[in-house]
Amino acid sequence: DFISGNVEKAQVKRAAELRKVLVSLGPFFIKLGQALSIRPDVLSPRAMTELQQLCDKVPSFDSEIAFAYIQNELGIDDISQVFSAITPEPVAAASLGQVYRAVLKNSGETV
Repeated sequence: DFISGNVEKAQVKRAAELRKVLVSLGPFFIKLGQALSIRPDVLSPRAMTELQQLCDKVPSFDSEIAFAYIQNELGIDDISQVFSAITPEPVAAASLGQVYRAVLKNSGETV
């Protein structure tokens, strides 16, 4: 990058690539990227700005994985045993989890 004289352009590109890699590696690495996004002693301002996207623009992971985890945690075979309805996609996503809106089967309460 120094040889080609594209340091500034490359810096933004590299930071975007780093953000994508961190997201692909999962929650722990997203948290690491979030921590780095506030470290001017470690990263350039451009790189920090790119990684700050990890603080408020984290993509959700596959709902099938989330539903399997819910089933495992609740010790059930099918999510319909507990919920009469659940949103197919999360209503919110963060680095360590995501949120679904559901209706409890036994009480009708929305959770």
